Amino acid sequence: MARKIVYLVTVLSTLALPAAAQTAPTTLSLSAEGSVKVEPDEAVAQFNVQADAPNAAAAQAKVNQAMAKALAAAKALPNVVATTGGYNSYNSAPNGQSRPKFTATQSLTLTQPDKGGVPDKGFTDLLGRLQADGLLLNGLSGELSDAGRQNAERDAVRNALAALRAEAADIADTLHKKVGALKQLSVNGASAPLPPSPKVMMLAAAPAAPQSAPDKVTITASVSAQIELNSAGN
Repeated sequence: MARKIVYLVTVLSTLALPAAAQTAPTTLSLSAEGSVKVEPDEAVAQFNVQADAPNAAAAQAKVNQAMAKALAAAKALPNVVATTGGYNSYNSAPNGQSRPKFTATQSLTLTQPDKGGVPDKGFTDLLGRLQADGLLLNGLSGELSDAGRQNAERDAVRNALAALRAEAADIADTLHKKVGALKQLSVNGASAPLPPSPKVMMLAAAPAAPQSAPDKVTITASVSAQIELNSAGN
């Protein structure tokens, strides 16, 4: 578990203050981070369907046909969720070229629940077939499902709070005080680093199935608090 501690102790001056004020508690401002590393629980493949033609209608028809075939193939596998993304078409003829050229594109994401984010053979074989059909595989990775991410975020927050509590106790002991009331607490949420930019993978006419060996996902949460430190005799 990685953690990062930043703290600020505000000590109230006792000079020229009445006796009652001299017993006022010290306010301790603390922030801490906690993290967890968890195995991904989904295999995610990202495709791009693209087609060129002399006119926009023909380019779009090619994309629609290729996408329909890909969706049908994905539907034939159990536990595979197919999601289509943005659709775009544009004039792609280079400047100065008299012959018209239009390009149409649409993205496709395939997701399969898999322990460790490692896709099974049926899933990777599907990806190979789609590549052979001309679809461009933009990325294959192991990721966390919504439920998996929520569980990891809760654990990261618990670790951050434990780090905060331990550091407060250590500071109080160093100052010969004891931890008092919690005056303010802020949980700043959890985050994960962005995955690396996917490499474009396009295989030959008879491709081997793509392989994936994803690493664990690190989830980090941060918390901050204001805590009273009382005199040891109080």
